[in-house]
Amino acid sequence: MVMRVWSGRFTDRHGNRLFLRLCSALSALAFVLLWLLVLLASGQPALMWALPIALVFAGICVSAWHGVAYTELATLAGAGHVGTALSLANSCVFVGFFLVPAAIPGLVVLWSWSGVWLAAAVCALIAWPVFLRPS
Repeated sequence: MVMRVWSGRFTDRHGNRLFLRLCSALSALAFVLLWLLVLLASGQPALMWALPIALVFAGICVSAWHGVAYTELATLAGAGHVGTALSLANSCVFVGFFLVPAAIPGLVVLWSWSGVWLAAAVCALIAWPVFLRPS
């Protein structure tokens, strides 16, 4: 919650796209960190303490951008298309909310939790180019 308020204020002063790219990159980095920790902790239980810290960091990275992203989307869509753009974005988010919990058990069976975190990192990296400045 604090990061969402801070990110809104920060982007009001500095612009949205750079912040959104940073959040995407940090999210990918956090998920790669979780992937590595899961791989390493299976052989070294002393690393288990780092998993909850990395999970909290990842949660902050992936949730800090929500308001900023919707604001950027509305800005890019323009006054005549804001409703359509926001409705489409919310529909995509809710599809994701349905698909992710359905996909996680299969990923865990195939590749354990390390595979889940690696897939999350890939998804965050796929989002990164969306925030490139239009030419």
